[in-house]
Amino acid sequence: QQQQQQQQQQQQSMTTPSSIEDGGEIDIHHSWNKNTMSQAVRRMQYAVRGQIVMKADELQQQGRDIIFTNIGNPHSVGQQPITFFRQVVALTDLGDSIGIHHPDVLRMFPADVVARATTILQILEGSGTGAYTGSQGALGFRKDVARFIQERDGGDRYPAYPGNIFLSNGASAAIESVLTTIMSTELCGVMVPIPQYPLYSALIAKLTGTQVDYHLDEENNWAASKETLERELKSANSDGVVVKALVLINPGNPTGQVLSRPELEIICKFCAENGIVLLADEVYQKNVYDPDKKFLSAKKIALEVS
Repeated sequence: QQQQQQQQQQQQSMTTPSSIEDGGEIDIHHSWNKNTMSQAVRRMQYAVRGQIVMKADELQQQGRDIIFTNIGNPHSVGQQPITFFRQVVALTDLGDSIGIHHPDVLRMFPADVVARATTILQILEGSGTGAYTGSQGALGFRKDVARFIQERDGGDRYPAYPGNIFLSNGASAAIESVLTTIMSTELCGVMVPIPQYPLYSALIAKLTGTQVDYHLDEENNWAASKETLERELKSANSDGVVVKALVLINPGNPTGQVLSRPELEIICKFCAENGIVLLADEVYQKNVYDPDKKFLSAKKIALEVS
């Protein structure tokens, strides 16, 4: 009897707190379940991979012809990859004797590929592409990024420093790293444009912060007015939310708008006046198809109005 009582007590301890009722069933076998997992992760939604896409997958399995346009995935619909980048990666990954130092390397690869691979291997100082770098990324690559930013914005008047550059595994990883360091409590707010790329709302929910929406005006080039920004900030503050950052997406995703200098000045001044970190998502800066539009970086405008 004593042994049976011990077994019953052990089973009870297993069901608390790990048990969860789901469809009438109690999970007594898993300590990691819907009840004990992060509820923030359960709440987060990443719309471009959410319910609509899951339904599309289901229909495709039934034989329906589905064209997926939920994410930028051109290779999946037949666009050929740019050969140059793949050749550079291949050459840098090959061993020296069969790659960069092979006597026939210029017959195997184009000259511009060989030149780029040589530069990359020099920056990596012989460690190759499989070794870890410093947390910010290899210095040589960060110098290239800083040089690009400075030349893009107009030269020495707009300096960019390699020490301020952090390389990341794609834009999504960079966004998550930045938001993770910004939000410390549930009352930390991030102002997000509506419509927006849904990664922001998903990460804010995951990090248990507060999303503060500011709506873009379709009739006004999808811009945000000063009045809109100030109204949403005031509303958030009245709810006890401390707005730490504002997300700017330029060119817009999904709207495609390219913000003008006056529109950028409004946002830069608003952030400066209110002590708000400006997160400028500018990954589509080369995708400007209107001949009357020109991309201007938030960094350039911020330096000019400061």
